[in-house]
Amino acid sequence: MHHLSLPHTDAAPLVLLAGAASETAADLLREAHYQVRSATSAAALLRLAQAQPAPQLILLGEDVADQPGLGLLSRLQDDAETRGIPVLFMAGNGDDELALALGAADCVELPLRPLVLLARVGAHVRLAALRKAA
Repeated sequence: MHHLSLPHTDAAPLVLLAGAASETAADLLREAHYQVRSATSAAALLRLAQAQPAPQLILLGEDVADQPGLGLLSRLQDDAETRGIPVLFMAGNGDDELALALGAADCVELPLRPLVLLARVGAHVRLAALRKAA
C-alpha cells in the first residue's frame, strides 16, 4: 500500500482519468482518497472536464478510445472552460516533450510507477488549489 498525504481540503480532490493505464491509476488514486471520474471516450472526457464540480486535475493517456491523447490535450487547452485544469499526460512512446509543448502541466511515463504518479498528482492538485486561492 502506498501512502502519500493529500492536501488538506474539505473534500477529496477530484481527478478525471482517460486513456491507457487509467484503471490502474484509478485504483491507486482511490486508495489515496482521491475522488475519481473516468472517461472512456473523447466526448465523455470533454463533457466531464466541463462538468461541475470541475476536476482539479486531468490524467490523460496517449489514446482515449477514439482519439489520440495529444489531440485531446490540444482541445482541452483551446477551450476557455478547461484550459485552467492542469493535465498530467501519461506517455509511453516519447510524446512527453510534445505534450509539454502543447500545454500539459507534467508527464508521467508508462508503465506507471505508483509513488511517482501519486507524488505528481499531489503536487499538481496542491498547485491548482494555491492558484485558485490566489
